[in-house]
This record gives sequence, structure tokens and C-alpha cells, in this order.
Amino acid sequence: MKYLGDMMAYWLLDRRASIKKQSASQVMKIFKAPKFRLRVALVIPFVLQIVGAAGLVSYLSFRSSQTAVNDLATQLRSEVSARIDGEMRKYLSSPHDFNRLNGVTFARDNFDMVNASNGKQFLTQVQISPFIYASYCGDSQGQYLGAYRLFFQGSSTIAMSVSNQESNYNFYFYAMDSRGNRQQLLEKLRPYDPRKRPWYKAAIAAQRQIWSEVYLDFASGLPTITASEPIYDTAGNILGVCATDVVLLQDLRNFLANLSVSKNGRAFIIDRKGSMLSSSTKEPLTVGKGENTKLVIATESEEPVVRETSKYLQQHFGGFDKIRNNQQVDYLLDGQRQFVQVSPLNDGKGIDWLIVVVAPESDFMGKIYENAHNTIVLVLIALGVAILIGFFTARWIVRPLQMLSKASQEIAKGNLDHKVYPSALKEISILANSFNSMTDQLKESVEALRLANEELENRVERRTAELRKEKERSEQLLLNILPGEIAERLKRSESPAEHFEEVTILFADIVGFTALSAKMEPMQLVSGLNSIFSAFDQMTEKYGLEKIKTIGDAYMVVGGLPIPRPDHARAIADMALEMQSYMKTIPSDLGDSLQLRIGINTGPVIAGVIGIKKFIYDLWGDAVNVASRMESHGKPGCIQITETTYCYLKDRYLLEARGTISVKGRGDMMTYWLTGKLIIDS
Repeated sequence: MKYLGDMMAYWLLDRRASIKKQSASQVMKIFKAPKFRLRVALVIPFVLQIVGAAGLVSYLSFRSSQTAVNDLATQLRSEVSARIDGEMRKYLSSPHDFNRLNGVTFARDNFDMVNASNGKQFLTQVQISPFIYASYCGDSQGQYLGAYRLFFQGSSTIAMSVSNQESNYNFYFYAMDSRGNRQQLLEKLRPYDPRKRPWYKAAIAAQRQIWSEVYLDFASGLPTITASEPIYDTAGNILGVCATDVVLLQDLRNFLANLSVSKNGRAFIIDRKGSMLSSSTKEPLTVGKGENTKLVIATESEEPVVRETSKYLQQHFGGFDKIRNNQQVDYLLDGQRQFVQVSPLNDGKGIDWLIVVVAPESDFMGKIYENAHNTIVLVLIALGVAILIGFFTARWIVRPLQMLSKASQEIAKGNLDHKVYPSALKEISILANSFNSMTDQLKESVEALRLANEELENRVERRTAELRKEKERSEQLLLNILPGEIAERLKRSESPAEHFEEVTILFADIVGFTALSAKMEPMQLVSGLNSIFSAFDQMTEKYGLEKIKTIGDAYMVVGGLPIPRPDHARAIADMALEMQSYMKTIPSDLGDSLQLRIGINTGPVIAGVIGIKKFIYDLWGDAVNVASRMESHGKPGCIQITETTYCYLKDRYLLEARGTISVKGRGDMMTYWLTGKLIIDS
């Protein structure tokens, strides 16, 4: 069909024009993208390489140094903790040795517990050990004898401390001579029974050497712990208890302060309750006065490092009592990383403390940070030099290229006589010569193109006029042959076919018509068919349907196009029933009564025009094939429908199930007979 060919040609031309417009639009987008000068493009990669290489080397060097520093800090914390542990064990070992020596002497009855006339052994022990505050023994009768470091009248002296029958069991202090003999009375205190004291009871209950908890001594007010040991006779009876008071003196704090932890490192000792026992800081270990005096709690320390480290350990481990092994952790304090080593100190006799060593990372990283700063400065200097060198190098390369760029702009304006002068750079000189040669060839090509373009324009104008006339003629032909709505829809559509989601197709065939045609004259046969199909055409118009075609004695009609309608299945059903009724009234000159075999199906189709020289409006799709099979597999005088059509008609029509039939290409399908229309009260 010539009209369809013309339409397809126009459609292809429109599509090509659309594609060209899109390609041109894409090209324009590329040209409108952000541009960079060649000078910048040459310098930036050079600079980025320097920055990347220097930055990577600096970072790796910094990380390597940081790792080495962390290892060093770990070793230093471990070493300092070990030194403190060793010093504390030495510090705390001699009191038990003194108790053992005093116990042997006490068991031999070499102490005058009744008159307190001798205390040389106690005096010597306090004299040789500056951290020993008192050394003494108490017997099972409530008598007490020992040496006590007493602060009397503004000075420190070692006094004899007694509580016996002669002192009426009050606590007395006496001066002592160099042999440990009692001299004049220095001070009287309240009644004192050693058997009621915690150190005595604890040793009796433990039946072994034991340490007391840290407490504030009632006389000195200093943090003190007591080492005590029970004394038995040969029969295993308790004779008494010997004890030694150890004061956590300034000497221990000086030892902690003089440790080479780091510039701002700290070391401190706490018990499992969190009380401060000693510290390398100058912060007092006690707060309050008189009877309200108590040890400072580490988490409440005035020293930020001590306070925050203690809080972190308590939170991290869930309590100080949960720390059973040496632990190394770190945390942030005011944005600075702190390295922490915490080590338990346990002698198996009651000492259960924690040694904490803290060192800020900045103490170790100071020199590294300084080197990193110097590296950054050197990198910036190198970067500046590289930028200058790159700038001048790029300028030397870019200037001849700028000349080429200017020449290309002149050529783009139509000035094909513009020439480019050679450059000192060999490659650019070759490019300039090639550019000049290209310009000459371009001038020749432009002239040839101009002549060819004039010829092409003339041809296009002639062909366009021919196509326009053909289009007008084809459109008029469409309007004359096809229904107006279909013709208008095809004219508006870019494609010669349309897709319809759901229509109902009817195929009808006159049964026995082939045999009848052999008995009749051709003109009589054509007249009879024309009479039947004219009646069918009137029914088609009556029910608002669309006739598709007739093929011999077959008739095809569709409902639901070109304008979709919801009642297309019912309209087809009504027409089919009327067609069956009509066949019973046809003229008798056509011979025996004729019957129709009708098949109906509902589904999606493609509707459009096919052909080049001649064209026809037709339907395609699986739904069309199934409708045709319904007709060919039906019975004379019956209307066979598919299950899809049945769903549209079951509430308004009389339907009988035929069962499943085999349909080529579809397998078994359920079908129904349409026998009539239900009478529904309005």
C-alpha cells in the first residue's frame, strides 16, 4: 500500500531528525561543560604527584614513629611498674621479719611486760627503719610494750609505749635511753587494752602473719598499715601478738616522684576501695581534720590525671576489685591520649593494692610532632618550587598551542587564509605544518561541498514536494476507505499500528456454503452473500462494533476499538445471538436452511494497517487466533466462547459448559456454549 509506505518514510525521516537533534543537544552539553586551561592541566598532575608522594612518605614515617613510641611507652610503663612493685615488696617485707624476731624474744619471756623496763629491741627496729612508725607486742593478759615514733614538743623522738599494771593499763609514753631503758614520763593517754585492738584480733583470727587495712593512725594522723603475727607457746596456747606499724611516709612519695616515668607522667598507689595510699604528686593523701580525717579517694583527687585515670579504670574494668592481672590501656584526656599501666600488688598476707603508672602520649610524641611540622614546611616549599617550575614549563609549551587555537578560531569564522608559524618544539612545528596543509585541503573541500550542497538542496526540495503530495493523497485515501475514527487515529499516531489491552473478537462462518456454491450461479451466490453480510453490517452498526473483514463466507467483527468500551463482550454476544436468529429467516432461494458456526474470545490485540500497494486494516495477536479456533472447533448453529469471555457474560446470558478442547498452540482450554440471554428484572 503506497500510503503506508509514504507514512513509514515520513516516520523514519522524523525519527532521524529527532535523533540528530538529540545528538546535537548532547554535543552542546559537552561543549558547555566546565573547561580548564592547558596550563592548569599540565601543572596540577605534577603538583598532585609531589603532594601525594610527600604526603604518603610523611604519613608512613609518622605512623612508624608513632608505633615505635607506643612500643617504647609500653616498655617504660612495664619497667616503672616493676620498679615500684620491687620497692614496695622490699618496703613491706621487713615488718614481718621484725614481728618474727620479736615473737621469738617474746616467747622466751625476754620482754619485761610487767614493769616495761627494757625495750632495746623495739628501739633498734624503729631506729634503723625510717618507715617503721612503731614496733610492739601485746600479751594475752592485756599488757603492752613497744617503741613508738613520737612527735613531742615540736620534735620527733622514739618513745617507749606501755600499758600495764603500773600504768593502770593506760597508754603511757616514756623517754628511753640508748639501751632502751625507761626514763621520765612524757605523755599519758586513754586506757588501752591490746586484746581489743584490730591488729590483735586480726592476727588471732588469721593464725598467721597478716596485714591490716590502711588506716589513719590515731596519734600521727598519717596513713598507716599494721603487720601482726600471733605468738604461741610450745603447747599451742596463745601468748600474745607482735605487730609493726608502717607509715606511708614521704620517702615513698619521693621515690615515686623521682621515677623517670616521663615529663608529665604520674604514678600512684591505691587500695581496692580506691583510697590513695601514695602518689608521685604533691597532693595531700588525707582530707578533713581531727576525727573527720580520712584518706583521699582517687576518683575525687585534685590532680586531673589521677582523678580521670581512676574513673576510667573503674568504669573500664567494672571496679578496682576486678583487676587481677597487669593491664595496659589508654584513653583520651582533654583530647590527649594517656598510656596507663595498672599492676596488682599482692604479697599473700593482706596487701592487695594497685600500682598505676600514667604517661601522656605527647611526652613521647613531642619530637615526632616537631619533625612532622618541619616535614610539612619542607613539602610546602617543594610544592611552591614545583608550581613555579610547572608554570614556566607549561607556559613554554602552551604559547605555540595558543597560536594554534587562535588560528583554529579564525578558520571556524571562515577565514581559511590564516596561517600558523612553526615552533621551536618539534612536535608542535609538525602540528603547525599539518594544520596549514589541512587548511589548504579544507578550502578545496569547502568549495566542493558547496557545489554538492546546492545540488542536494535542489533534490531535497523536489523530493519533499513529491512526498507532501503523496501524503495528502494517502490521507485522503484513508478517509475514503477506513472508518473516520480509525483513519484519524492512524494519522495522529507515529506507528501504523496500535495496541489495545482488551477487546472481544467474533468469527462467523456459514456451514456448508462451499457445497452450496457449487449448485448456484455466481451472480445468485454473490447476491445471497451480499444480503447476509449486509444484515450483519447493520447489526455491527446497531451494536457499535467494528467490522474487520469478510473472507469468502466468513465474517469477522470486533468490539472495543477503535474507542475502548467496557461492554464490548456483551455487545458481541448480543450480535451473535441476533445473527443466529437472522439465519433462520433468510430467503429460501439460497437452498436449505443455512447455519452459522460462531466463535468468540476476549483479549489484547494489535490493530493497524498493513500493505504497500494495497492495504487493509486488520487485527493480530494470540486472542485473534484463539477466537478463530473457537469458530473452527464449534458446531453448526452454536456459539462457542472461551473462559475469558465467559467471565464477562455469566451474569446476563444463558451459558452451558462444553468442557475442555484441544487448541493448537495453546493445549487444552475450557469452553462454553452461548445459548441465550437471561431475563433480568429492571
